[in-house]
Amino acid sequence: MASQPHFSARGSAAHMRSLGITQSITPLPTSWTGELRVRFSDFQVNEISTDGSVVHLRSIGLSEQQNQQQHLKKEKTVVVQDENKEANVLESDQLSERALQETSEDGPSKPAASEDTAAAISDEDLTSLQVLAGGTFAQDLLQLFKNSVNHGHDKKATVLSEPITDKPKRGQIHQEVRRIFSSKIDTRTSESGAILASVASTGGRQRGKRGGGGGGGRDRQEEKPSGEYLHFTLYKDNRDTMDAVNQIARMLRLKPQSITYAGTKDRRASTAQRCSIRHMRPRNLAGINGKLRGMVTGDYAHKEEPIHLGELLGNEFTITIKNCHVTVDAAGLSALERVDKIKALVQPALDHMAEHGWINYFGHQRFGTHHIGTHDIGKLILADKFQEAVAAILSYNPDIAEKAENGEVPEDASGREEHARHQACMLFTTGKDIEKAASIMPRRFAAETAVLRHLTRQGQNSAKDFVGAIIHITRGLRSMYLHAYQSLTWNYAVSKRWELYGTKVVKGDLVIVEGDAVQGTKQDQDGDDVINPGEEYDEDAPVRARALSEEEAASGRYTIYDVVLPTPGHEVIYPDNEIGRFYEEFMGREENGSLDPHKMRRMHREFSLPGRYRKLMNRFLAKPSVEVMAYADDIEQMHPTDLDIIRSTKNESRKRRNDDSNDDEHAGKRTKTDGQDGTETPGPSHDGVGDASLTEDPVAEPSSGVAETRQRDKVAVVVKFQLGRSAYATVALRELMGDPPEESH
Repeated sequence: MASQPHFSARGSAAHMRSLGITQSITPLPTSWTGELRVRFSDFQVNEISTDGSVVHLRSIGLSEQQNQQQHLKKEKTVVVQDENKEANVLESDQLSERALQETSEDGPSKPAASEDTAAAISDEDLTSLQVLAGGTFAQDLLQLFKNSVNHGHDKKATVLSEPITDKPKRGQIHQEVRRIFSSKIDTRTSESGAILASVASTGGRQRGKRGGGGGGGRDRQEEKPSGEYLHFTLYKDNRDTMDAVNQIARMLRLKPQSITYAGTKDRRASTAQRCSIRHMRPRNLAGINGKLRGMVTGDYAHKEEPIHLGELLGNEFTITIKNCHVTVDAAGLSALERVDKIKALVQPALDHMAEHGWINYFGHQRFGTHHIGTHDIGKLILADKFQEAVAAILSYNPDIAEKAENGEVPEDASGREEHARHQACMLFTTGKDIEKAASIMPRRFAAETAVLRHLTRQGQNSAKDFVGAIIHITRGLRSMYLHAYQSLTWNYAVSKRWELYGTKVVKGDLVIVEGDAVQGTKQDQDGDDVINPGEEYDEDAPVRARALSEEEAASGRYTIYDVVLPTPGHEVIYPDNEIGRFYEEFMGREENGSLDPHKMRRMHREFSLPGRYRKLMNRFLAKPSVEVMAYADDIEQMHPTDLDIIRSTKNESRKRRNDDSNDDEHAGKRTKTDGQDGTETPGPSHDGVGDASLTEDPVAEPSSGVAETRQRDKVAVVVKFQLGRSAYATVALRELMGDPPEESH
């Protein structure tokens, strides 16, 4: 297999400076370097829900309980349709006989359902809950759950825990209760910090038969979901969120807009997040798992509301940095000596960051990976230079384009698509074959595809309609260019602010107006304005800011953690000090577009920017952790992904079944080989995941097994921390590691 590309944990010092990232506050005797994403699973991102719980993929496809329900539904249908054909019925599973009893005139037996459901709560889960929440509350929850199964929904029935002051622990309890009881128990935190649990609303079950009658009517009633939206966990490896959503939508024959999520996650990473689809059955979504590339879904639950953009607390990052070295005085050190030296640097730095925070820069990924940055395109759009903006979007490398023309393309799909992009841009820009340019542009390059399709439409005016071409780019991508320019300006402004004043609060600094708000726009996962959101978004009410007087700044009432700076826009004010004047001077430079920060409305409303306020400082959401270790091979997996854990559990379960099967054979029993006894057979399984899906990564990486005899002569740092939704992990890493070297790749 071809070697994996390595990435520096940070860009070069020159690149960072070009993005305005020049200041740091964490004292480090010397900086250290390392490689990030040697494997994409070295960078793990798990979404943090608004209740503080961390999203993990717990199961792939249908859960055991959902599988049992699905089997019963199928067999009930067989019994109803073939009740006069006993010979055929006898060929079904042994559950058919029980299903026949449950579909009698009196309907399903509730006590039987109660026993089955209660049995689904394992001793291991109950013990875990007792350790987390206390024995009394755990037993109260179990009794509440059993009562709800026996007697139906009782919205008045509640149980209350002892007050819990540990917020992360409360979040973990919320998450475990939701998982263990399959979202049939709702929890919330009371004012005292106690957890209040009640039976989840089912949307009105068993309201009687509706029309039609017969078994089919009963099946439809049983299958009626408890909420309008199916929530699920999307786990992906080395996939962009929008690409993953588009792939799922194509499989389900839906519009991509039908699938909603709180925010996008890193592409070259292993990530987990919650998504939602309206009017979707779990079995339908589970059924496509075996066809998806680089992703799986699971942990299905119906809810009354969808997941909205920006509806997350933040993200938890588990990042492995490999091939770590101290930048000075490290020659001749052994791996263990380097471990000690780096540990002596990292732990104090991380402790300092946890206590004092760091400058809340926008990270380098905000500005794109191509030669022409997204902020450069945004600058051209804001300057009304639309033809130049289109040319920048379609910029290409002539050498790569020529290779693609000659058929010299990489073997991997991603490399082929990258070459096709350069070829298509060349064909259009040079006028060599504009029709072919539009046809060969890979769909994953959404902006380029939209521009080419618009400019090559029939009609004499289309080829010169550069404004229309940009407007035809999806709103999310179009906004990305404009937000990148805002972010660049903000980075330079905050660096200037720190250079002049440091942690001191001064006259003219901006702080948020408490309890006041103005009508504004929806904000996304990064806290950015969703420009012209349209009717599908509700309007938020973002806070306003005001400038501090000299007396207020000197009073001690405000700290550096209260100070905000604006991204340029027509709904913000600027600091009433040197920094306000810096905005005017910086944006007014010719290389920055010759723009006026006080005039951010545009003739085309799609390009008007309201602006927003961003905290000058950032902090972790929870206590971070770090581990420094020696290792032998770069393909080693230092921290298991969610999929690794599921696969390990699956393998252990399979081993136990094989051991049981061997015991049966020794006892003189024959095992079935046709799969009817529930053993695994090739092909898709009943939970919507083929066996191969659990024995291989969704995207193949080299094996992580390393011979014990290999010398552990390399050093890795594994750091774990939680950040708010508008923070950047790469910025936190830069603060932790110190200034990068002048040359980096």
